[in-house]
Amino acid sequence: MIIKTHPMNSSNISRAGYDEESKTLEVQFNTGMIYRYDGVPKIMYDEMFKSTSPGGYFRKWIIGGKYKFNKIEKKK
Repeated sequence: MIIKTHPMNSSNISRAGYDEESKTLEVQFNTGMIYRYDGVPKIMYDEMFKSTSPGGYFRKWIIGGKYKFNKIEKKK
């Protein structure tokens, strides 16, 4: 699956994208690590993208065992 990502205004997240069909959130961190989170509602992606602190929103609402995730790759 290819998910189109967009630049984020965040000190921790460089890019993020969302696939509505599979409800998959893809996040690329500034370290280059890419993760996909399954079953994330689109509203959460939209709100993370609009947040004044996308990284803070991500930490509070998405990580921490709330959604299954897979490490995809590390971009160079």
